[in-house]
Amino acid sequence: MPRLRNRLRPLALLAVLALGGCGEIDRPLVVGTKDFAEQQVTAQLLAQTLRAHDIPAEVDDTARNSLGAIGALWVGEIDIYVDYTGSILALGGHPPVHEDPTSFVAAEEALAPFEFSIGPLLGFSNDYVVLARPGSRAAAAPARLSALAASGQALRMGMTEEFRARPVDGFEPLSRRYGLRAEPALLVPSSAEGKDRLYASLLDGDIDLAVGFSTDPQIAEFGLVRIDDDRDFFPAYAAAPITRKGLLARRPDLAPALASLEDRVSTEAMREMLAEVTTLGADPFAVVARFLDPTLPPATDGTLARPFGIAVGRLDAVAGQAADVVLALRKAFPGRRIEVRRVTDPLAPLLAGDVRYALVTGPALFTLDTARGKPQRGEADALVPVGFDTLHLLTRPDADGAVWGPEARIGVGPADGITARTAIFVESGVEPARAALVPTDAEGLAAFRAQGVQVRDGELDGLLVMAETGHPLIGELLAEGLRLAAVDSWEVQGNRLAFPFLQPVTIPAGTYPGQSAPLASVGSQVVLAAGRSDPTDAVGVVGPGSAAIGQNLPVAAGTVARLRDALDVSVRLDPSLPTSMIAFEPPAERREGIGLSPAVSLVNLGAIVALVLIIRLYLAPPRTRPGAPEQGR
Repeated sequence: MPRLRNRLRPLALLAVLALGGCGEIDRPLVVGTKDFAEQQVTAQLLAQTLRAHDIPAEVDDTARNSLGAIGALWVGEIDIYVDYTGSILALGGHPPVHEDPTSFVAAEEALAPFEFSIGPLLGFSNDYVVLARPGSRAAAAPARLSALAASGQALRMGMTEEFRARPVDGFEPLSRRYGLRAEPALLVPSSAEGKDRLYASLLDGDIDLAVGFSTDPQIAEFGLVRIDDDRDFFPAYAAAPITRKGLLARRPDLAPALASLEDRVSTEAMREMLAEVTTLGADPFAVVARFLDPTLPPATDGTLARPFGIAVGRLDAVAGQAADVVLALRKAFPGRRIEVRRVTDPLAPLLAGDVRYALVTGPALFTLDTARGKPQRGEADALVPVGFDTLHLLTRPDADGAVWGPEARIGVGPADGITARTAIFVESGVEPARAALVPTDAEGLAAFRAQGVQVRDGELDGLLVMAETGHPLIGELLAEGLRLAAVDSWEVQGNRLAFPFLQPVTIPAGTYPGQSAPLASVGSQVVLAAGRSDPTDAVGVVGPGSAAIGQNLPVAAGTVARLRDALDVSVRLDPSLPTSMIAFEPPAERREGIGLSPAVSLVNLGAIVALVLIIRLYLAPPRTRPGAPEQGR
């Protein structure tokens, strides 16, 4: 019986191919897709290229997994689709191949018995990558899978449902290959919504690792750390179209059309197209049309085409707060493209009108009146609290006594950064002209790393960094020989009254490696800010009263409420920060209790009616009895 089945197999294959070939010249070719966003792009890439070569084509957007797609091609439900060499080899149980050209040849050989043709290579690879949140334990150097396995760390991993089920290059084979103590703590569909949930969980710390694709735009957007696959578990996943050889024989114009796509799409180009589709909610058809013909103008109609811009500091780009805000904006305004601009001073593009929002720390919303030594309200207002930044003072291990003293030289990073702004207020409050604040022309992490070297070499006495507690840069500087020192003179001279937006804080012991004792410092709330329509009426300096004064923000109250909900804010804005009335909402219990109870409403209505009757009776002139003498005559 098995021998007979083997003899009949070629005949069955020919029958299927014959049936699939019926009418292939007359009908449009059907382009298939798999069940994730990149496949929507590649399907349009194939369909529009075929049409440009006068080959009718249409897209069947049925979401399929890898096995379903190859099966649909086999039975003739679709005529062509894009797959990945590593996935094809894994389906057949072949060992991994790690170079794209070699992987392509191996995939070509694996498909030959099924009369399938693959190629050409499109130019990008959709490799699996294991990712960690910046600053997390899993991302600590060396960021290698073998190092994670050697540490014995119990890992919570997030992944797509398909990756969980893959028998050769999926979760269980990966765990066995490295000996990882891992559990599939989160399973999501391969859809854009599933990917958003996966990366949100990683950034929130609900999982330790996420398995994504190298073309996912979230990797660069959130500064995620790629964990090195140092034992070459994952094969190459070079992208290429697959079709039936019989179709190529019947449609001689198909091969030259496909050849025009060879090496046409780089990994970066695919990542950019995916960013448009997944963050803008753009139509894949329009995105691919502009890629194939760059002379086409971008779509400008409709709100989805208008991006929401947000400026964040260069230190925030690798911290959790910036990622939290971007995810919240996506949640609050689904379908809108969120453009993130990483700059030294987030207020500059905000006030120039280049972005809608800025992620800033409290001192950025003020300027210092040096003549009076008091802060003045700037031209932007706080909308929603996001987090809290702490001022870190780093010194040499052999530094004696108070570091922040007369004639000391203290590095503050870029001149227009939040650290330099904060240091000016602290310097003014502790004692004027006690130390020289030394800025640098460098930007971002490089600025603080360079000044950290100057501290170690004795050129500077200390270095200030205003950043989220636990920021990986602080751990990096400590590992290179610096130590944390206290900023403990803040409350001596009543600075809480003069600068209420700077609050005394304590960095808990053990927050950073080698920090054995708690350390006093100052910090300020981190907020999402927007510009004011007219800053000229910004009355007063700071304090609880000034929080309720000012112009209406160019942001609606409903927008603020949506942002608060998306950020899941549990604290209120610091009342010492400049803001507007719309940023202050009644507590949820009060909002829910206003006018919602029929019984209370009836009682209130009755009380009002009774009060009206009493007032009318009181004001009404006295009535005289019939026949009674009139008074006053």
